[in-house]
Amino acid sequence: MDEPLHGFEEESRELVELYERLLKDNTQVFFETDEYESIIEYYAVKGAFKMAQRVADQALVQHPFSATLRMKKAQLLNQERLHQEALDILQEALLYEPTNYEIFVQIANVLDEMDRYEESIEQFERALIYGTQKDEIFLSQAYVYENWNKFDKAAESLENALDVNPNNYQALYELAYCYDLLNKPEKSINLYKNYIDNNPFSHIAWYNLGLLYARIDLYEKALEAYEYACLINDKYAPAFYNMGNIYVMQEEYEKAAESFEHSIKLEEENPVLFCQLGNCYKFLNKNEEARAAFKKALDQDDEMSEAWAGIGLTYYYEDNSQQALYYLKRAIKIDPDNDSHWNNLGHCYLNLEEYESCEESYKKAFTLDEACIDYVKDYVYSLYLNDKPDEALEILDKQILEWEDEGELLALYAGILYEAGQVQRADTYLISALTIDPEAYTTLFSYFFGLEENTHILNIIALYK
Repeated sequence: MDEPLHGFEEESRELVELYERLLKDNTQVFFETDEYESIIEYYAVKGAFKMAQRVADQALVQHPFSATLRMKKAQLLNQERLHQEALDILQEALLYEPTNYEIFVQIANVLDEMDRYEESIEQFERALIYGTQKDEIFLSQAYVYENWNKFDKAAESLENALDVNPNNYQALYELAYCYDLLNKPEKSINLYKNYIDNNPFSHIAWYNLGLLYARIDLYEKALEAYEYACLINDKYAPAFYNMGNIYVMQEEYEKAAESFEHSIKLEEENPVLFCQLGNCYKFLNKNEEARAAFKKALDQDDEMSEAWAGIGLTYYYEDNSQQALYYLKRAIKIDPDNDSHWNNLGHCYLNLEEYESCEESYKKAFTLDEACIDYVKDYVYSLYLNDKPDEALEILDKQILEWEDEGELLALYAGILYEAGQVQRADTYLISALTIDPEAYTTLFSYFFGLEENTHILNIIALYK
């Protein structure tokens, strides 16, 4: 065998080479039980299951009373999805070692793969009678309950595992997962806090605690947990990345950029990080830096539509909408169902006073996500700009039914009516808008700039300030 035998001791290498040499020379082959186990394991790891089976059969001829070799053979049969055959040979193994808990565990795992969950659990209960590593047995039992979609039972098994061994981190992780599915985030948090009390320098525990706090919108506590994770292990990139995401949500873009930059130092081959950093620079009006970051993202993944769109938006913010169009169209070509890309394309066309293209883009964004009120407003306004006030009002009539308490839509309706000279009717809609939201006039003026000087409208607004 010319290939390196990674992960095996020199003794195992020599055993396999000796075995193959004896076979080749047609010499009588005899090995001890543990030696056969090593040879079988070698072939199994390489995926040579037929050869592994051949060795297992030969081994059992020479050691007919070995439960261990039967377990090895059953493992091979199970990997080949010959589940019943695996169960049969494991029952034979029990005849020779009826108190060997590992046999019960193996039977349980085979039954689990056959979706015979209740029988699998029974085998784990038997394993617990004889087993010494009870926390691992409870953990394996929990996996079966998870496959069975009985997460409350899985949680009980995992709690038992942690009672036996509070430092079983895999059981801790699985229990937090079950609590999450059972909608018990507070239990997950307490679980990690208790673990941290005994293991204060576990950066993974602090990181997972941060994830849990973020999930229930306790962002300051999440940041504190991530910071501890970073202090303990300043090479753990995910903690810096998640800190950056929280700072973005809090609109603290300088801090977010610092976090992403630190994460990039640890994980340079990640286009998402560069894209996130680019977004931070974009919001900080550092457009050159933003473009550089987005281009680095594209160097690693030129199919990342967010990076193409990000570059386009930096040009849009610099009032270079013509240049922005190229990059936004590239983004849309990659991801034609991204409503945000279409809406931003509409903004560019609006700046360029290309109203027909503006309407098409806004309509596409609105079609992709009719639940976004900004898309409703933009599309309606584009219809108005294209001398389609009746269509605009028709859409608003439908949308107002969906957004009864949304003063912005009523203000937009009022604006179209004011522009059409229907002042009395427009007043009614403006008053309704201001009654719902005294700040709704900002929507009116953002679309219809000329109305800002209208004394009649300003007097109505003053009544609601």
